[in-house]
Amino acid sequence: MKEKIRRPVFSGTWYSDNPETLADEIDYYLGGVKQEGLKVRAVVVPHAGYMFSGQTAACSFRQIPRGTKKVIILGTSHRYALRGACVIAYDYYATPLGKVKLSDDVESFLGEKEVVSIPQADTNEHSIEIEVPFLKRALEDFSILPVVVGSVDPVEFSRTLEKYTDEETVIVVSVDLSHFHSYDTAVKLDKYSIDSILNLKAENIGSAEIDSPHAVEAVIHLAERKKWKTRLLDYRNSGDVISDRTSVVGYSSIIFYE
Repeated sequence: MKEKIRRPVFSGTWYSDNPETLADEIDYYLGGVKQEGLKVRAVVVPHAGYMFSGQTAACSFRQIPRGTKKVIILGTSHRYALRGACVIAYDYYATPLGKVKLSDDVESFLGEKEVVSIPQADTNEHSIEIEVPFLKRALEDFSILPVVVGSVDPVEFSRTLEKYTDEETVIVVSVDLSHFHSYDTAVKLDKYSIDSILNLKAENIGSAEIDSPHAVEAVIHLAERKKWKTRLLDYRNSGDVISDRTSVVGYSSIIFYE
């Protein structure tokens, strides 16, 4: 049977399509981060082009235990009005660094409440794709369960996530913060969002400017039940990377750990 492969859409634009260049860039970012040695269960990472958010993303990816066997990646739907959480039953995600296998849990996950399979929600979506090459360099033998999260009941969805999370699983929440404000305004808006996550205030996320609100709320509810702790590892915005501070996008690295 022919393998069903999710081809990269954004390699060559948002990140390099040259395997050696891409590996060197990711290794450079990861190499600049201290491994904290914590039992990390979930991380928040940005999903902009690597030149903008790669170093912030590396702060989270560096903390994921190298022996992690399954990564649930929660993306968001930027270009499709998605109701539910979308999973496409690929066999592999292709990257310039090689293929990554999808988890054997995909088929059973597709049977869960609010889970749908709508190809249009994934076809031109970057929020999951852009995290996979980082995982390829940061981990060893692992599979992924990629979920594009649209409008869901966050408490219900948190219980679905819990069913598929064991001691060898880490959740990656792909999240950018405020978009296209002045530098100072962005910092204020992003502080509210970050503080809400760090303090597990799911009720605040609806009024935060954050582009994966339902995914974030679900992980907060899960963290509350599991009594996970939180830590901010990095915050910056695009104005810290390039000289234009008139219209910026915010990025954060946050970990949830036991």
